[in-house]
This record gives sequence, structure tokens and C-alpha cells, in this order.
Amino acid sequence: MPKNYSCLPSALLLLGLTVGAAQAQTISRTAATAIVNENAGSVSLSFSIQNPGATASTVEAVVQGISTAVAGQDFTFTSAQTITFPAGSTAAQTLTIPVLDDATVEETEYFTVRLQNPTNATLASGAAEMLVYIKDNDTSAPVPARNLTLSLLQSYQTATPFSGSTQINSAEIVAYDPSTKRLYVANSVGGKLDILNFTNPAAITAVASIDIKPYGGINSVAVRNGIVACALENTNPQANGSVVFFDQNGTFLKQVTVGAMPDMITFSPNGNYVLTANEGEPKADYTVDPEGSVSVVDVTGGVASLTQANVTTATFTSYNNQAVQLRAQGIRIYGGLASAPATVAQDLEPEYVAVSPDSRTAYITLQENNAIAVLDLATKQITAIRPVGYSDLRQPGRGIDASDQSGDVLIANWPIKGMRQPDAIAAFEVSGTPYLLTANEGDARDYSAFSEQVRLSGNSYVLDPTLFPNAALLKNNSVLGRLNVTNKTGDTDGDGDFDEIYAYGGRSFSIYNAASGAETYDSGNLLERITSTDATYGSVFNASNSFGEVPTRKNRSDDKGPEPEGVTTGQIGNNLYAFVSLERIGGVMVFNINNPASPVLESYVNNRSLTAGTGDLGPEGIVFVAAANSPTGQPLLILANEVSSTVAVYAIQSPVLATTSARTAAPLALYPNPAQGTTVHLSRPVSGTLTDLLGRPVRQLLAADHFETTGLGAGVYMLRATDGATSKLIVR
Repeated sequence: MPKNYSCLPSALLLLGLTVGAAQAQTISRTAATAIVNENAGSVSLSFSIQNPGATASTVEAVVQGISTAVAGQDFTFTSAQTITFPAGSTAAQTLTIPVLDDATVEETEYFTVRLQNPTNATLASGAAEMLVYIKDNDTSAPVPARNLTLSLLQSYQTATPFSGSTQINSAEIVAYDPSTKRLYVANSVGGKLDILNFTNPAAITAVASIDIKPYGGINSVAVRNGIVACALENTNPQANGSVVFFDQNGTFLKQVTVGAMPDMITFSPNGNYVLTANEGEPKADYTVDPEGSVSVVDVTGGVASLTQANVTTATFTSYNNQAVQLRAQGIRIYGGLASAPATVAQDLEPEYVAVSPDSRTAYITLQENNAIAVLDLATKQITAIRPVGYSDLRQPGRGIDASDQSGDVLIANWPIKGMRQPDAIAAFEVSGTPYLLTANEGDARDYSAFSEQVRLSGNSYVLDPTLFPNAALLKNNSVLGRLNVTNKTGDTDGDGDFDEIYAYGGRSFSIYNAASGAETYDSGNLLERITSTDATYGSVFNASNSFGEVPTRKNRSDDKGPEPEGVTTGQIGNNLYAFVSLERIGGVMVFNINNPASPVLESYVNNRSLTAGTGDLGPEGIVFVAAANSPTGQPLLILANEVSSTVAVYAIQSPVLATTSARTAAPLALYPNPAQGTTVHLSRPVSGTLTDLLGRPVRQLLAADHFETTGLGAGVYMLRATDGATSKLIVR
């Protein structure tokens, strides 16, 4: 019923109107952040007042709260300063703070200015703090050594990727067979195995496109000596998947059952085993949650005689009673519903497999769990689950660009832990020491019945007020508010708010000692520094890889940044290199890893449009081709680009020094050659690396005049001495 005020006395009505018109004076900052260059001399901060009164209003400004900049070193602010708003004036008032130009190489720093003790006014709720970023002017852009260069030979379109806004084809994983000079591409979206003629890498042609859907959904492909192995998930993804073997032309040979949702497949270096990482993701409503596992298919007897008896699936059930201990080590066990938590075996989700050069051990990334599992190939048993650790973003060299709305690239340190959550992994050796290389992409569980991903600014994500007194400022979208974080890790005292902030992905690559699991190296913010300062691709820094859309700079800064996705290694001359692909901004980075504790940037190449969503988008699969196995006689790098459904081929120009050394090196002979389960002798002692046809190290020699071939599968190998000499070995 409408209210009727006609009966109220006129004096009372007048009083009500007067009271309603008298509004309180409110002081606030005009913006949540300010950005200043270190050599600017000073920064001016603006503050405003609403509804100024007949009497002047004042407020104190102090430096208080989160800060990485230091008063007296980075800026001058010795005591509280009073800001005065004249009576009746709505003009903004300015506070000028001197900024000091030091000579220290550092990340973007910041300090907080807080308003307090207002007179004749109140402070606007949530608008009493301001963050001031100071951009360093002493940090130079990373300079590639350029001892080798990558030149694009071709970007081959395997199929039309999109129909309107719907993706209909992809090129997710690529495998190369030197014996047939063919590429095999897993087209997971189109449900096909695409076979390409790679005789001329600059002019790839199609051979066939095999419909895989009758067998299941293709996730990955591997090939060796004309045998193609595909990892296929079941039409019911939570049921057991399979490995399907084809010949070089795509003719069906065999099919065996493996664990649920095989996501990646590989041959062991000796060719004796085919391994799959069975991710075992739950159904979206969590009514079904299969166990993660790793399947080992013994193919020593040949594919023709293969049966299900040749398949061993290693599970994690023996760890089901160790959830508490695993969490204490930093391994994330957190899935399932509140009424039915996942067991450890259900929670662990194998993502990717790498096999040691001696084919004795497999290493499996457990991406969502932030861990690596170790599998003994002799016993087919999981022997360890190791945490990969978190990147402490408070530490120098570990900062990130955390907001898609900050307007500028601001790689800064924050009270955050980056969950590395590696995707791809590679195994290699240097001087007899085994190492692992990981691409720390990051990933979240996001299902209809269970989702851990939230924005830091979300109302449900409450920061502990004691540990984060500046929570309102941190939650601003120009600071950390847009950052995606997990709501399943960080409440250390169980009181419902978050005492630690955990974000997805390390935005880095890491190197670990394979024997102990100890961290040898982490690239920290190097990948973001390289891409943000790149003369060409800095303009699309942290841009997404959407097909057909103009790239938007920094629109992935609030997610996982460049998202390192794929890794591999390759020996060229005397040098060992790591190749790291970046899913979002695209392209690949190359690092010399002769010293695994101190990689050296060699090159960054990319092939995407700066103004349209074209070119190579979403690199995932990555393959190094050694010169001995290359159709061109020079090393190649192949990238499968999932979004654009393209295969990019780069020619690698070897260092001049290696070429010169090879010309002057003394001849090197191996005997007996061919060899069969015996000792191989060298015509002179050398140090060097014996690699398989894919360029993967299988033996490391140090001033050796002989080595054992035990454990090496039949095939062709190449010994590359550090003095440049090479010699081919045939093992029967």
C-alpha cells in the first residue's frame, strides 16, 4: 500500500528534507594504485573529498602496510603528513612523495600509503589505502647468447581448426619417426590420427588421416621404427582406456587396455616399453572418480604377439593410508566431495611421463597434486612420490605480473606461493648425473560438483585479518584481486580464512636431481621478463591464444601468465639444450643446460600474429630431431600447436665452434659394430654422449675407451664426442 505523508505537519516535513540534504564529508583516494618510474624524482598521489563542509577537513597520510620498497632507500617519507581540504572546496588534494633512484637491479617495488585520523570528515569504506608501484630502471632485458638460431621452415596446417567459434580440429601432440620420415599428429578435437610426409620439412604433405573415434578419444601419440602407439580414452572417460598400435600407414595392429583416461604415451629409450600416464579424472558431478595410474606395455616380443598379459598397470593404492604424511610434504591431496573425500589413489592424476636414458626408471608428473612419482621399470612399482615445491613469490627473482588490469607490466614480489604443478617433463644426464626438466604450467580442478578456483577478490575468499591487514587493497583488481587462486590450500589453522595465498603455476621451468628429487634450478620470473621485453612479442605479453581474435596484452596475467607447457632436450655438438614451449603467448625458448644449475638463454622464437588470432597458437607437443636423424642433415625442432592446428618446423643452426671442432677432431671408431649385448670399444678415449634416433641421451662417457650396451634396444645410435667427432653405432 502506498505511503501517505499528507497528514504530517509541514514543519516536520521541512526538518526531514533538511536532514536528508546534510551528507557527511567523505575522504578517499582517487585511484587504488599509482605507477612511477624509479628515476622520475617524485610521485604525486591524488585524494578527494565528497560533500565538503563549511569547515576545512584534514586527514593524515602514513606509509603503512604491505611493502617491498624501503623508506630512505627507494622513497622519502619520514613521518605522517597532513592533507587539508579547504572549506567548501571539492578540489582534489595532492601528496607528493620523493622517489629515490638507486643503482640496484630489482623487480618492481611498491609501498602502501594509508589515510588515518580524519577531522571534520570520515574515510570512505575500502578506499583509505593506495599502492604505489616503483618501476626499476636498472634491470636490463635478458640478452640471448645466440650461439644457435632457430629459423622457421614451415607452419603446416593439418586441418581447419574452427567452424565459427567451435573448434573442430587440433594438433596437440606430434611424434617423428626417422625410419619412415613421417610425422604423426594427435588430433584430439577431430578424433583423428594425422599422418604427414616429412621428407622435406619445408614442404610437408598429408599422407592420411585416420578416424580414431571407433577406438576411443585420442590424447597422445608416440612412434618408433614404424610402430605407432596411440593413447585413447574410453567413450566413457572414467572407464579404462587403451593403447592402439598402428603400422606406419595407419593400419590397425593391436589394442590393449590400460588405466582410465591415458593422457600421454611414450616409448622407453631402449624401445622395450610403451608407457601411459593415466590421469583418471573424475566425472564432473564426482559420482565416479577412477584411480590415477601408469601402465607399462612390454613390447619386447613385438606388437604382433602382444596380449593383455603384456600390460602392467601400476597404481597408487599402497599410499591410501598416507594422505596426512603426503600433505605434510607439500603434496596436494584434496579432491572429492565433503561427504566422500577422494582416496590418495583417486586424487593423484598422472599427467606426463619421462623415462631415464638407461630405461630403468620412469618419472611421472602429478600436475594437480604438485608432485612427481617415480616408477621402477624392473618391478613395475611406484617407489616414491615427491613434492616439487612451491615458488615463493616474495623472493628476489620470483615475482610475477599478477593483474590483467594494472595497465603496465609490473613484475613484483607478493606474499603468494606459486604452485608449480608441472605438465611436461624430460629426463637427461650431465656428466653421469641424472636430471629432470619440468614445465611448470599449473592447473585447477574445476567441475560442476567441485571447483577450487576463485578470484582473490571473491567474497568467499577471506584473508586472515591479522596476517593480511591490507586485505581490501590486495583484493583490488589493479593489485591482486583478479588473480586466480585455490580455495583448497592455505587455511593453515582451519578457522575458515586463508593464512597463505596459493596461485596456479610456477610460470617457470625447473630442473631437479632425478636421484634425490632436490631442486637444482628454477627459472623464476625469467620467462615473463623475456617475453615482456621482447622487441617483437612484448606487445602481446601474457596474451591468450584465442583463434581469430586480436591478442590482448596481459589478459592472462591474472591466470598463469605464459603457461610453460612442453619441454624437451637435445644434444647439438658439444652442447645440451633445453627447449621450453609457452602455451599462451606462444613460441619456444632455448637454454643451454651444460650446467643444469645455471642455464643460459640462447633464443626465443615465435610465429603468431600481433594483430589477429592467426599463426601458430597454443604450442603443446614438442620434438627435437638430431642432425643424424633429420631429413635435412641439420637439427630440427617441431612444435604441435593445439589451437591453430598447425605443425611448426624450425631449423636449428649449430654453433660454429662445434663445426670447426668436428673438422679438426681425430677420427673415432667403435667396435664391434654392429654390437649385440656386449662391450663396445672406442678407437681412442673420449668424453661425450651416446644418443638414440630422437637425440635423447642414453649413455654419458667421461674419458672412456669403452661402454656397455646392456639395456639398449635394437636400433641406430650416435656417439658425439665433446671434441666434435661423431660415430654411428648399430645395436642388434
